[in-house]
Amino acid sequence: MPVLRVSDPAYLPELLEELTARPDCLAEVVGPNRVEVSVLGSYNTDALELEVELRVRAWQNAQLARGLDVGIDVEHRH
Repeated sequence: MPVLRVSDPAYLPELLEELTARPDCLAEVVGPNRVEVSVLGSYNTDALELEVELRVRAWQNAQLARGLDVGIDVEHRH
């Protein structure tokens, strides 16, 4: 499952809310600025990572459009 590292932990609640608003997404805080994310379904590893990446980048771009500078790194665990 991919782990997201958010540049500012103050954004974690909003990110978690966005990710878990869909019933097929599980997200859990695993560190001060880290969230582990999984999407339920029949995904192979690459497809799961791509799905998480797309959802996270959509949220990040929405924040950037609001003028918020949110940095997110995706750590892929294999």
